[in-house]
Parts: sequence; structure tokens; C-alpha cells
Amino acid sequence: TWSATVIGITGSVGKTTVKEMCADVLSVLGKTHRTAGNYNNHIGLPLSMLAMPHDAQYGVFEVGMNRPGEIGPLTELLRPDVGILTEIGNAHRGNFSSIAEIAGEKIRLLAGVSSSGKVILNRDSRWYPEMLAAVSAGSVTVSLGNDADYTGYRKGQDVLEVAGADYVMPVPGEHMMCNALLAVALGLEEGMKPEQVAEGLRRFMAPPMRWEKSEIKGVHFINDAYNANPLSMRASLKTFSETITESRKWAVIGGMRELGDTEKTEHEQLGQFADSLQGLDGVITVGALGKLIQCKKIPCFIQCDDLQDAARVLKDKLVPGDLVLLKASRSEQLERVLTDFEEI
Repeated sequence: TWSATVIGITGSVGKTTVKEMCADVLSVLGKTHRTAGNYNNHIGLPLSMLAMPHDAQYGVFEVGMNRPGEIGPLTELLRPDVGILTEIGNAHRGNFSSIAEIAGEKIRLLAGVSSSGKVILNRDSRWYPEMLAAVSAGSVTVSLGNDADYTGYRKGQDVLEVAGADYVMPVPGEHMMCNALLAVALGLEEGMKPEQVAEGLRRFMAPPMRWEKSEIKGVHFINDAYNANPLSMRASLKTFSETITESRKWAVIGGMRELGDTEKTEHEQLGQFADSLQGLDGVITVGALGKLIQCKKIPCFIQCDDLQDAARVLKDKLVPGDLVLLKASRSEQLERVLTDFEEI
């Protein structure tokens, strides 16, 4: 049997990041166990649970799904004391009929937290009423800028202010502030002082291929190609476009998988979203799904058949100092553009 406080986390985007941030924050208080990588399914979650030391004070577990009916049984197995739901969007859509169905499945984690437990709810979510209706546990709310138990205010590129205390973000972007706000709320709810929570956030290291920076031949790359869905793709592009630099900014984007019958629409809308951003000098799309993305307002827009083709275009177009973002679904293996670029 465990004496640890168990935290269960699910959502469409940000699960692994929030899991890591929460575990880093709680590790300031005491021994904390966390899901290794994204071991979050019907095989990975039990393995993660079995690996938890008996003397751990906290266990932070990611709960994932890609088809209906998976979250409920995993939540019953985990029996979390605290439930956290990250942003919900059109991910793994192929097995669901609507985003509402995806939301309903995710909310089962919150519904599975006992009445003596606690859930942390995002007031800004369009699914907030459904979340609130589903829970029997105590609830606390977070929001970026709106009235909540824990309201976060964005100060510049990388500082989040909550209840008068400042927290420096380890990774830029508004979506990262939303992620960190959940971890901050968890830490404060567990009785931590703001400076302890800030110390925990300083421990955070982004997992590989999540906003991972490198430099090749004087060109600066941000490899965010771990995975992609419409929400995370927009968040990355928006954050990238807001990066303050004198240099040119290029985005290399590949397809988003598992979108079912929304595939064509979502890729077309992504092109329109990219067009709406200020500060992108070039967009290169890669592969068959990339062909569905059309940009009409980007100064330089190029469609490539494959990764090698994209690397050659980058070689022709880039100069030292340029900044390049890589983003696509995992199966697109977009990070190979880096090795191809280096080789040529």
C-alpha cells in the first residue's frame, strides 16, 4: 500500500510538460515519483505505478488515451487524490466523433477523484462547466488573467505573476504559462511557499524535442517536433512568431496525424492561422499532409515532398543567425531535417 499523495494528469496537449513541472515542484517538499517518459496507457501506467518507491511522498502520473473508454479504467486503477486536466483539443480525433466526445473522455479522470480529494480546473477552458458538473471532489480554479482561485498574469515573455509572486518560465510561450500555472496552484495548495514553488520550476528540464535549441552552421534551430495536433501546432507557431530577435524566422512544419475526417480542414485552418501571425519570414511544409497547408501571406512559402528536399531548401535560403522552428506529428520524423541539413 502507498502513503503517497497521488496526482493524475490528462489532457490533449501539455500532459508530459505539466507532469514534469508538477513533479519538479513537489520534489522540493519530498521524495516524488513520476511517470517515466509518456508511459501513460493501459500498459505504461501500471508499470509506472509498480515502479513507485514505498517511501515516496508524492506520485505524479500521466494518464493517456487514444480511443473511447480508456480513461475510466485507468483512473480506477490509479485512484488519484488530485486530478488535473490540461487543455483539450482535436488530438487522436480518428477514434472519436467530436471534440465533445474527447472532452467527455478526459473529464472521466476528474470524475474519478474521490470526494475527499481535489481537482484543479482551468476557468478559461470552454469545457469548464462540464468539468465542474462531473466532479464530486473539492475544486480550485486557475486562469490566465480572469477571476479564479489562482489567477496568473503574464509579465513580458517569461514571467508569470500569481498572487503577487513572480515565477520565471523555463520555456517561453503563453501555453507554457498555462502549464506552469497548474503546477504553481498544485504547489501552493500543498502548502508550499512561493519561493519553494519557484525553486521547483527552476528544476524543470524540457523533455527531448520539446523546444530543444541547437545551432548548426550558425543557424539557430528550435526542435519542437516531438508531436503535434492543432492546439500544440498553433501554440508553437504563436510563441515562435513572438520571439524577439533581429534575425529572420522560418518555420518548417509537417503533417498532423490521427485527425480522422477533420484532417483536411485542420491543415487548411493551420495555414490560415500561420498567415495571421506577424513575424514569420518563411514557412516550409513537408510531405503529403503538409501539402494541405497553404499560406498566402507569408513572404516565402515553399512546399517540399520530403525531409531531404526541405533540408536542401533551408541550405539555399538560410544565412547564419536565422532562427528555424521544426514542428510536426511524431511519425513525420521531422527532426531528421537537422541531420540532413548538417550533412549537406
